[in-house]
Amino acid sequence: MRNLFNLVKEAQLDNKDSMLAIIEKFNPLIKKYSRKLNYDGANSDLIIALIETIRAIPIFTNDALKKEQYIIGYINTSIRHKYIRLSKKHIEITNKETELDINILLKNTTEESQDLIDNCIFLNALLDKLSQYQHDIINKLFICNISEVDLARQLNISRQSVNRIKNRALNNLRKVALE
Repeated sequence: MRNLFNLVKEAQLDNKDSMLAIIEKFNPLIKKYSRKLNYDGANSDLIIALIETIRAIPIFTNDALKKEQYIIGYINTSIRHKYIRLSKKHIEITNKETELDINILLKNTTEESQDLIDNCIFLNALLDKLSQYQHDIINKLFICNISEVDLARQLNISRQSVNRIKNRALNNLRKVALE
């Protein structure tokens, strides 16, 4: 197989086979960041970023980039930076969509939506009776729909600990709700 330097050089000269070979080589990296982004089209966005990076690599002017390890590092860094930019953009879009949904909910005052608002107020009042830690766990598990395993990883605790805290919080909510 041709080395990465030659593949990049040929890809910059519009050789489609070389470009496909590079994309195939970096496909695990693309998939990794695509899973982290967790939105439709993330894979395509990252492949486009890889193609743009390959075309922008200064292999003819930078002698260090004649070594495969430096080209790999250059591409890895570029893809990671693109992932960070896409992640921030996706979070911003998600936040704007959430704000919009809340505004629609508040303007719609049918009987059904009024019941929904009342239920939200009741639920928030119940959740306020929990400790902050229990409140966060319940919110992330049931409102944000994060799995116990993922939440355990985020909080750097065991899944069993998350489960115990969840069960204690639910018992506390039952007691408060029955009062």
